[in-house]
Amino acid sequence: MRQHLQCPHTTVAATRRDGRVPRIGDEAQMFDGSAQKTFDSSGTEYSNDTAAEIYANEDSTTFLNEINPGNQVRGRIIFDVPKSTKLTAVELHDSPFSNGVRVALS
Repeated sequence: MRQHLQCPHTTVAATRRDGRVPRIGDEAQMFDGSAQKTFDSSGTEYSNDTAAEIYANEDSTTFLNEINPGNQVRGRIIFDVPKSTKLTAVELHDSPFSNGVRVALS
């Protein structure tokens, strides 16, 4: 299956320095790539490309993956953004209902 991208895509690895995003808290949460966001320097928000993520993550780690407390997930979050876009931050959520955390991109 081929999907036409609106623009060249940008991949953001959903990782910390050790290569994983840990689940903190006391109950399982449903991680979903579609809950993640990225932003450019003017504050424009971009959503993920779920179909591209399914191909980029053979084990589907970013698509409706329940994460138990203390466990971790590793995967790639794909954003379809114009090639000239300079992304400055990504907002990561452990579930679609969490407040998330904004991480600066360098």
